[in-house]
Amino acid sequence: MSSPYTSHVRQGIMPQFGDGPGPRQVRFCLLIFHSLQRWDMLPMRLVLLLGLMIHAGLAQAAVPILQNGKPAAVIVVDATGAQGEGESILNDASQLLATSLERASGAKFVQASEAAEGPALIIARADAWPQVAKGAGLKPNAFGAYAIVPRGNHVFVLGNTEAGARHGVAALLRQWGFRWLAPSPRWWIMPKLVSLEITESQTSAPALIDRRIWYAYGMGEADLKPLQANYQRWAIANQLSLRSPVRTGHSYGHIIGRNQEAFAAHPEYYALRADGTRDSQRAVNARKFCVSNPGLVRLVIEDRRKLLEANRKVHPANTMVSIDPSDGEGVCLCKSCAALGTPSDRVFHLANAVAKGLRVTDPEAWVGLYAYSSHRLPPTIDVEPNVYVQVAMGFNRTQYSLPELVERWSKKVGAIGLREYYGVEAWDWGLPGRARGGRVGYHQEWIPFYAARKLNAINAETNANWGAQALGLYAAARLMWEPQADADQLSAEFYQLAFGKAAPVMKQFYERMETSPPLRPSVLRPFFENLETAWQQEPDEAVRQRLTDLKSYLVFVAQFREFDLVRGRNPSRDDGYYAALKTLMTDAYRMRHRDMVHYYALARRLCNGLPRTDNRPEFWMFRKEAAPVWKYGEPFTDKEITARFAKTHAALKADPDPTVNFSRYLDDVKVPGAEAGGSRIHADARKHVARFRRGLLGYLVPGGPHTVRLGIAPSSKPVSITVTMRSDIIYEKTFKAGTGFQEAKIELPRAFEYHVEITGSFELQVPPGTPFMYEASAARPAWVDYTGGHYFYVPKGTREVMVDAGPRLSIEVPGQGRRDLTPAQRAPGANHIVVKVPAGADGTVWHTHTHTRGQVSLLNIPPLLSFHRNPIFVPREISEGDGLTTQK
Repeated sequence: MSSPYTSHVRQGIMPQFGDGPGPRQVRFCLLIFHSLQRWDMLPMRLVLLLGLMIHAGLAQAAVPILQNGKPAAVIVVDATGAQGEGESILNDASQLLATSLERASGAKFVQASEAAEGPALIIARADAWPQVAKGAGLKPNAFGAYAIVPRGNHVFVLGNTEAGARHGVAALLRQWGFRWLAPSPRWWIMPKLVSLEITESQTSAPALIDRRIWYAYGMGEADLKPLQANYQRWAIANQLSLRSPVRTGHSYGHIIGRNQEAFAAHPEYYALRADGTRDSQRAVNARKFCVSNPGLVRLVIEDRRKLLEANRKVHPANTMVSIDPSDGEGVCLCKSCAALGTPSDRVFHLANAVAKGLRVTDPEAWVGLYAYSSHRLPPTIDVEPNVYVQVAMGFNRTQYSLPELVERWSKKVGAIGLREYYGVEAWDWGLPGRARGGRVGYHQEWIPFYAARKLNAINAETNANWGAQALGLYAAARLMWEPQADADQLSAEFYQLAFGKAAPVMKQFYERMETSPPLRPSVLRPFFENLETAWQQEPDEAVRQRLTDLKSYLVFVAQFREFDLVRGRNPSRDDGYYAALKTLMTDAYRMRHRDMVHYYALARRLCNGLPRTDNRPEFWMFRKEAAPVWKYGEPFTDKEITARFAKTHAALKADPDPTVNFSRYLDDVKVPGAEAGGSRIHADARKHVARFRRGLLGYLVPGGPHTVRLGIAPSSKPVSITVTMRSDIIYEKTFKAGTGFQEAKIELPRAFEYHVEITGSFELQVPPGTPFMYEASAARPAWVDYTGGHYFYVPKGTREVMVDAGPRLSIEVPGQGRRDLTPAQRAPGANHIVVKVPAGADGTVWHTHTHTRGQVSLLNIPPLLSFHRNPIFVPREISEGDGLTTQK
């Protein structure tokens, strides 16, 4: 099935023009010219065509574009064949070219809709000039491809789509030395140009037909619209897609909304739930379908047909409609649906039916959906050839790693896309190295890997945290077009163009950033020192403006650390918490126009729900009565940023606090090693048993629906256990003392990070294979009573493990044996104990010994301990930063 959704590869340089007309054809054209008594009687387009026929048989001379700082050609937009917004895209390409050349040379180029007799650069669809495109070797089915073709005294920039022609303009600018390293104009590289000419043809097609990097939270306020426009210019200049041909978003709610009367009349169209009711009462966008119902299938086919026809009228390339289920897990439980097979089989039963139905009237039709949630695994049934799947690269609760999952999907379908998570505010907060989008190494490894497995689209969510992500996203954009591009060379180019003489020290800066460093003073100080050194090495004003932007980013990072420490010490979110939040948000707001920190995304996470829950309306970002208390002040000037940077650096030098806060987005990872044996809280060694006092905070992280059986033996008083899913209690029970171990049977409905709160003093039994760990942090110390060994992970690059314990924490230090740590070993003037990490002991799992007794806090490493060597859970930023293999 020929389609733009099937994979294709980049074409190389094509200097040949194909066979031109011979002498007889040239003489024939000259006779036509000679017979015309008035040139103005001949349409200019025909004049151009005849001229091209003459020149095609001759050696191509260079076509001048710029000569001695003056325009040498007219920029022409030929909108022949353009539909919908196509003409505006071609005009935008013309504007991009003209304004860029003016910035680089001072020359003001004329933009026209028709070429005159002199030199012209013509931007058009390939089907407007089919012979030119064919002669250059432009393949008509290469979606997004372009050709740059000099013919006579004209240069044609042609695309199979209008966006393809714009990609050709971006390619020309790149060849002439222009770069858009980040959206802010401060990060645009404009060369100094005097003369330009074009002598050879070239064609290129992207390896991925859809290459999108988009903001999850957008730019929600009027004064941020210029930032959105700058982002779009960055995306266009880096040959990304602004308009996607792929449609895979959640669709069931949309279908219900378009057919409300039918669903009201036929409640049997909704999925049957476990309680025997139909799924007609939940929010519309959460409801599931009874996919075995023939009436439902007919309705969905007809609805998607109507949508496809409407979309095709807007733009003929809109050949795909989504058939993805509503967000969240769940499928119909009726007997007919159950007979269809696995949850994925049921979802793809409907997708197949729609795909076949649409092909009847539109052979080019496709249906799209995610591999996600209940239908993350490939189905056991065959998939129709016009079904397109986009694999979600997060929330993987299967038995396969993400590469394994993509591999399996690539064997099931003709082409796949990736729903990537380059940045998620709640996971990374815009901090160094936390977002995978900012890591060149991630893109260098995985984009070529997946491209070799039928990948033809990346749909990547992120936020405007360019302080952390500029280098990584710049490299990702290039690799999406050409997966075999040299990522190291792209990085070197970024350093040199952005920082000039300071490129070597800024290479250190970004390489440190990529390691996802913990927010400790000793770790943050080298970043500040790098920028100070770079400032001294490069006096160029443009470079110093970029360094000032990065200084503002580091000020934010240090401020976030202060907020995070307060947040960790104040789980109840008291006045101290809100004072720290106000400082953080005010700083982010006043930095917003630098595009280093996405203040709007930060506000959506921190100043949306919680202030309302806590009855702090003055912090609510959507407050109507007045602006939020943190939203004030003029944007920081460069001078103010420089002063804040110096003050923050000095404070970090004087700060002895080693505490690092980690997220509770947890990954189940594989780290080699063996079990250390059972605890000895009884006369004999008992595996899987531990004793705690003063309660415990734990986490259950199943990969899907899971039945957990914990044993609880209260010491002397009743013990209560509460398991919550967000704010919903899913299990709650009180156990009486004196009856030995009692079973807590907990039904976990789906994959999630469940909180487990146990009160009192007790013994806890955790069977092997239970996805459980407990917290031992500064905010929530674990009160352990002669228990071991329990397992914790020491991240790569850790040189010192900092803990607090009293009266004793007994641990096994790899290569050194048992160490007993007591308050007497605290560093002078500090409330923590330092354990040097032997060479090779970082990036490994350590464990406690039975002799541990009292309060335990792990300060600068993930404060999570597991009863078993396997599984081990670590925060997502650590698994990403350390490249750990997940067990999901």
